[in-house]
Amino acid sequence: MPASEAAVLPGAVRPTKYWIKLQPDLDRFTFQGEERISIEIVDPTSEIVLNAVELRVEAATLNRDGTATSARQITFDKSQETVTLDFRGSIAVGPATLDIKFAGELNDKLHGFYRSEYTDSGGEQRYLAATQFEATDARRAFPCWDEPARKAKFEVTLVIPSGLVAISNTAVTDESPAGPGLKSLHFAETPVMSTYLLAFVIGDLTHIEQQATGTTRVGVWTTRGKEEQGQFALDTSVRLLSFFNDYFGIPFPLEKLDHIAIPDFAAGAMENWGAITYREIALLVDPVNSSAGTRQRVAEVIAHEMAHMWFGDLVTMEWWDDLWLNESFASWMGNKAVDWLYPEWEMWTQFVNMDTNRALSLDGLKNSHPIEQEVKNPAEVSQLFDAISYSKGASVIRMLEQFLGPDTFQQGLQRYLSTHQYGNARTEDLWKALEEASGQPVTSIMDTWTRQM
Repeated sequence: MPASEAAVLPGAVRPTKYWIKLQPDLDRFTFQGEERISIEIVDPTSEIVLNAVELRVEAATLNRDGTATSARQITFDKSQETVTLDFRGSIAVGPATLDIKFAGELNDKLHGFYRSEYTDSGGEQRYLAATQFEATDARRAFPCWDEPARKAKFEVTLVIPSGLVAISNTAVTDESPAGPGLKSLHFAETPVMSTYLLAFVIGDLTHIEQQATGTTRVGVWTTRGKEEQGQFALDTSVRLLSFFNDYFGIPFPLEKLDHIAIPDFAAGAMENWGAITYREIALLVDPVNSSAGTRQRVAEVIAHEMAHMWFGDLVTMEWWDDLWLNESFASWMGNKAVDWLYPEWEMWTQFVNMDTNRALSLDGLKNSHPIEQEVKNPAEVSQLFDAISYSKGASVIRMLEQFLGPDTFQQGLQRYLSTHQYGNARTEDLWKALEEASGQPVTSIMDTWTRQM
C-alpha cells in the first residue's frame, strides 16, 4: 500500500460507478463533459476531494435521499492535482451520487484527453482525439479518484461528428442523433477497473476484425487507407488470445478486444482494457516492405499488451510501487507467448541477450533502484518505466519459473489471478500464491531480489 507520506486522496469517499458523457470539439480542441458518480460515504465529511488537473469544474451537486445539495465552494490545488467540493455541512455515511459539469482542452501533450495530428492519404491535415491515462492522467479528462486501488465501473457516452467513429473499452450499445451533424454513442458498462485503464478514441477510423473465440471479437483499427497493414496484428492477436485464455485459466472477460493504431502516441503501447492503443509502428506491418524484425517487434508488443489484460487489468497493483507486477510479468509473459507462436525466433535466447543484459547494465549504475520502489507522488511514477521494472523484473521472474518448475509456477499464477480478479494486489500476494502452489519459501527467496538494488 502507499507509504504514509504518499500523496493520496482522503479515504472518506469511495466511488463505485461513473457515468461519463463527453463532447469533444476537434475544431477548437476543447471538450465539454458531465458525469454522475455513484459513491459510498465511508466516513462523515463536509467535503469531497477528487483528482482534477487542467479542467474547469462548472458545477457539482450531491444527491442523496431525494435531496440535491450544490457545492458551496469549488477549489483547486494545482500542486496536488485535486479539486475540493465543499458542501459546508457534514455528509453522513451511506450511498449517494455526485453530479459534476466540467470542461477541458484537447491538449497536444500526448497525455490525458489529447488531439493527434496526421496527414491522410490525400495529403490533407486531419485530427483525431485519443486518450493516454497511465499513470495519473485520467484526471485531465474528468474529475475522478485517479488511483489504481479506487476501482469502479464506467459507462461512457461520446457525442461526436456524424462522419466519425469512436472506440472505447466496451462495445457500442446505442447510437442516436444528437443535433445537427452530431451523433451520440453509448458504450456498455465496463468491469470494475482502475481509472488509468479507461480509453476512448474518436476519428476517421476504419478496421478489420475476426471472431477469435465464442465470446470475443478482435479488431485492428487504423486511419483510413492503412487497414491492410493491420492483418499481421489481427492474425497474431487471434492466435495469442487462445494461448492466454488457456495459460491463465480465466477467459478474456470482454466481448471485444480492439488494437488501435494512433498517429501521435507517446508510449509504445498502452494496455487499456479491451481497447489497446499503439504507436503505428508498433502495430502495423506493410505486407510488402516490412522486415522480419518489424514483424517480431509487433508480435512482441501485442503479446506484452495482451498479457496485461490479466496482469494489470484483471488484477491491478494496489499502488505504483508495485508497477513491476504489471510490467515485468507482461514482459516475461510476452516472450513466453511469442515463443509459443513462433518457436523459430528463439525468443529466450534473444531475451538473455537483450533484456537480461540491459537489466545488468542499468543495475550496475549508482542510480539504479530496487524492483519494488517506493512511490510518494505522481511525478515519481514515470521514473519507474525503465529496464529495472521491465527487464530485470522479467529476468527474475524467468529465474523463479525455472526454480519452481513451469507447471507449478503456472498453477501459482492461476491461483493469484483467481483470488484477486477484479481487485488489487501486492507483490507479497503473488509470492503467497506461489508458495501455496509449490511449498517453497518464495517470499524469503524473492525479497532479496526485489527489495534491494
